[in-house]
Amino acid sequence: MKKISLIIILILTSAMANAQTKIIAHRGFSSAAPENTLAAFQKAIELGADYFELDVHRTTDDSLMVIHDGTVDRTSSNSKTGEIDTMSYNEVSKVCVGYSNKFGDTFENEKIPTLREALMLAKGKIKVCIEIKVYGIENEVLKTINEVGVHNDVIIFSFYYPVLAKIRQLDSSIATLLLIDKADSLSVDYAKVIKTTAIGVGPGTNITSNFIENTHNAGVEVWKWTVNEEEEMNQLINLGIDGLITNFPDKAIKIRNSRN
Repeated sequence: MKKISLIIILILTSAMANAQTKIIAHRGFSSAAPENTLAAFQKAIELGADYFELDVHRTTDDSLMVIHDGTVDRTSSNSKTGEIDTMSYNEVSKVCVGYSNKFGDTFENEKIPTLREALMLAKGKIKVCIEIKVYGIENEVLKTINEVGVHNDVIIFSFYYPVLAKIRQLDSSIATLLLIDKADSLSVDYAKVIKTTAIGVGPGTNITSNFIENTHNAGVEVWKWTVNEEEEMNQLINLGIDGLITNFPDKAIKIRNSRN
């Protein structure tokens, strides 16, 4: 039995080592359209990214809204302000998030989508990374995923270990990823406890071939955020990074495809 288990681990490790790097459009194709909007997600689909990533907050009436910040202030293009967790769905739906400081009036009427809307857009076209930004919405997120029918096409992210532990308690098979800026072998051990598919590491992590190999040996993938410089993209793809999260998925895809 031990011999069989070792063989399985070796097969999985080999598969990960030889897998093509996945390109994840961070908050959608966010260098081409306002982050976390259906416009940005559609552009990621058209580009051919492997995933788009989004962030989820909850309103006072339990609607799951796709937005990174806890407030609408930074991305609002119609002077709306407020904290998502103090606003109702009706109030949030009136906010335009054209991110006028970056895009002018090109997307001035773009709205904050719900998680359901984003998943419906993605279904059958692209996979989705769902970052849970707040505690207590694990059941609702899973319910939405299952109702839309994309269970096998999503991976749930969080910086909050208890959130991922709760997801794993509720669902033994859905893909998950633990976000951590500065990861080490202990981080990988923590990830293994709750059976995460991957760890998503930040700029605080020194990614080497040994780090990737050791993480793969533990049965865990390594993804990196947020990689926007072409030189770093090249380096990480050469090292065999499993997932590359970027605001410029067009550049990353071009670099990855140049190796084929």
